[in-house]
Amino acid sequence: MKKMTAIALLLCFVCAPVFAQKYASVNTAKANVRTCAGSKCAVKWYAWKYTPVIMEKTSDDKQWVLIKDFEGFNGWISASLLSPNGAMSAKVDLNVRKGPGVSNEIVCTVEKGYTFKYLSKKGSWIEVEDSPENAKEGKCRGWVYNQNLWGFFKQ
Repeated sequence: MKKMTAIALLLCFVCAPVFAQKYASVNTAKANVRTCAGSKCAVKWYAWKYTPVIMEKTSDDKQWVLIKDFEGFNGWISASLLSPNGAMSAKVDLNVRKGPGVSNEIVCTVEKGYTFKYLSKKGSWIEVEDSPENAKEGKCRGWVYNQNLWGFFKQ
């Protein structure tokens, strides 16, 4: 019995980091995600406003954060470019609807990877809004079925 308890406790400590994941979202129009922690490091990829990420670790000086997106791409980003506000990424090409349900009118269609600000939840539907690079295009605001999104609600 003591052996079983010890094993159970050990599993709790080993698995604890999985449950302690910290999420953030990009808070600027376009952010450089770099190969290492520093502004002189090469840009690996770009993250757009509202890109949701998992924060894996921070640099020793706490100025840089190693992040990972929904497709598993990782890199370093300045901590000042991250926010605790909820955000979502489209896991597939999808339709954004006027209301929560497939019978509602399609407001806009977006491609896989498109990012949104989280607004609210109603059943299995998430209300989202984007921040288009070109303001003349207008905002895409509406409802998306939750299984088509990856991200988090405000922490």
